[in-house]
Amino acid sequence: MSRSVPKINFDFLVAEPTPAPKLSPNVLTALEATDMTDSPATEFARPFPALTPSQRLHLDIYGYVVIENAIDDDLTARLLAKAFELEDDFRRTGKIIHPSCFMTGESREFFRVDNLPHVDPCFLEYVADPYLVALAEEAVGAEVRLEQSDIHIRRPLPDGHEGRYGFHRGAGTRLCYQQGGLFNCQFVKTLTNLTDLGPDDGGTTVIAGTHKMTDVSHDALISAVAEDPSLIHHVVAPAGSTLLFFEALMHSAGIIKTGKDRVLIIGGYTPTNFAPWVGYDPDPAFVAQLPEHLVPLITGSKRFQTGSRIRPLDAPAEAKPVRETSSV
Repeated sequence: MSRSVPKINFDFLVAEPTPAPKLSPNVLTALEATDMTDSPATEFARPFPALTPSQRLHLDIYGYVVIENAIDDDLTARLLAKAFELEDDFRRTGKIIHPSCFMTGESREFFRVDNLPHVDPCFLEYVADPYLVALAEEAVGAEVRLEQSDIHIRRPLPDGHEGRYGFHRGAGTRLCYQQGGLFNCQFVKTLTNLTDLGPDDGGTTVIAGTHKMTDVSHDALISAVAEDPSLIHHVVAPAGSTLLFFEALMHSAGIIKTGKDRVLIIGGYTPTNFAPWVGYDPDPAFVAQLPEHLVPLITGSKRFQTGSRIRPLDAPAEAKPVRETSSV
């Protein structure tokens, strides 16, 4: 059933006299969160469960699961184009588009822009995608808020520089729990590659199963993996595929052995009662333009009134929401 939602005015995103970006049909579709039920238009509908039993089992055992083609080709292309546009603009002007955004990588080999929803409608469309949010909620075990967001362009290191892994994690024992026999973590990420990833293209790497070893020291895990590198798993997937993983899992950027650019976008999610990561607070002017049903996702306004997303393993997945294809 189609629903109408107020059009969002993005004038505050872009300094005058540049015209504000126009919302594509896909943005409107994402904000509508169209469902097959007769639920009200203000509801942010998303599937639950979103993962099939085999996908949920893979996530539980290894700490991650790759969902191929999680977003469509149109959104993938727009996100990729916007990433290169941001880099080109920064190289030309030395500035980024919105004061609420910031950068944690400015080099040719590592370009990164953080706090994305303010920058362009396609980024809001990504972090508020009903299917991706549903994946995150299932891994957390509760309704979520946007904790952080960033887009990366990674390139091979200059000749003579050997790449190395930088394994790390962003969640410890206190953020992890089991319920219904399944593992959950209160900080998870959806990492979507916007370029095709072959075996040597530097896809994200993880040390499989380490989400359940948060009390084991970093050095001990790295030493064990050195004895058996097959424990390091690399993402190999077509553009538009999403790596869903627990932040308790040891992970690292991959090592690019080809000459290809690697472009990716990340949404980090936590329960609604969490504060955003340092520097990722949403701009009040931006929040004021959001439809009501997206405010809890962007701001965490539900706080402790969050809903559960605990599922039994054998529950079948609900259908993935179908979105219109943009003509933009």
